[in-house]
Amino acid sequence: MQPFLIPSIQAALAAGKAILKVYSTQFEVYVKSDASPVTQADLQASDIIKERLLMTGLPFVSEEDLPKDRSSYQRYWLVDPLDGTKEFVKRNGEFTVNIALVDDKKPVMGVVYAPVTDTLWYNRDGKAYKMTRLLNGKGEAPTDKALMERVDSAQAIQPAQAERPFTVLVSRSHRSTEVDEYIEKVLRPAHPDLVIDTQGSSLKFARLAEGSADVYVCYSKTKEWDTAAADAILRAAGGKVLSISDGQPLEYSKADYPNPPFVAWAKRTSSVLE
Repeated sequence: MQPFLIPSIQAALAAGKAILKVYSTQFEVYVKSDASPVTQADLQASDIIKERLLMTGLPFVSEEDLPKDRSSYQRYWLVDPLDGTKEFVKRNGEFTVNIALVDDKKPVMGVVYAPVTDTLWYNRDGKAYKMTRLLNGKGEAPTDKALMERVDSAQAIQPAQAERPFTVLVSRSHRSTEVDEYIEKVLRPAHPDLVIDTQGSSLKFARLAEGSADVYVCYSKTKEWDTAAADAILRAAGGKVLSISDGQPLEYSKADYPNPPFVAWAKRTSSVLE
């Protein structure tokens, strides 16, 4: 995994730079065949990531660049070049670049980068990490050597232990009645004083990994590329992402890309599921 980490981080940083350049303009929003929005930022970021990651010799799968068939892929990149396009359009800053390495149908490595705050989450050697302020004053990414030094000296995330209310995260743009019903019927009986917070993109998973929230309930129509990178990071942080229907971890490399409704649990919460 380690040989792929630095290239994937550099790809995320380069994509983030391109995304912010579009973000500062009066960009146009287009609608795809599935009614989801797409911008030039999505497309440019996908091209940038693809160009860099194809040099690793692994197949590339992106929301904006899907192969006709991936059934023969044992190990490959699974990318959402701009997760949270609706948040990007709303200009609230809650969007990320998601890059996952999938191996044997499991997300084994994930990189999630938030361009607006210049914050990066990733997993390595069974642990989750967070880095901030990666770019210099000119907005330039570190060299590979400098980045490797930061990665080698980074401290694994230690989930917050401070007392706080049981916190449930829901999507800022995709909240549904099913989500509210799950919260009221499943979560509130055990946590009557729970609080609900909204968040965009994979930042919800990041909060679970950091321990600032307990659970994220999702009934919206997500795809494998929406969750793979953050799923790998949350698993490394001791959390779980489970299908609501059968309580099993999300599956990847399926015949098609849609995820089922799922619940993501932070470490201190997922431990009660054992």
